[in-house]
Amino acid sequence: MKIIMCICLLALSNVFLSAQTLTVKVENIEQVKGNLLVGVYNNGKDFMELHFKGRDVKITGKTMTVTFPDLPEGTYAISAYQDMNGNKQLDKNFLGIPKEKYASSNNIEKPDFKKCSFSFRSDTTLTIRLR
Repeated sequence: MKIIMCICLLALSNVFLSAQTLTVKVENIEQVKGNLLVGVYNNGKDFMELHFKGRDVKITGKTMTVTFPDLPEGTYAISAYQDMNGNKQLDKNFLGIPKEKYASSNNIEKPDFKKCSFSFRSDTTLTIRLR
């Protein structure tokens, strides 16, 4: 019984030790207003639709830092936008062009999981810019 307990504890410790912190620094916030919604995505199918992890923080400065602790190693992509009116969605015009400022990992203008994705293996800080 003791051996089984030791094996379980060892397995659990490896899970916790492999979790790292992803820090996302968002720059180029022109108006200190509204909320910043940041999503971490772990696959292309759900990209920009259903995030793996997400944060919604009140904007308090022209640069904001959002952390995602205990994130397991993997391939991820980030998207963020400034929600000016509090409706929790990226507002777009009739052509589908965003009316609110947005950003993505690798600072890709037209976000796509493959182009935005990065390998996450250890504590990492990414800087993205709203456009």
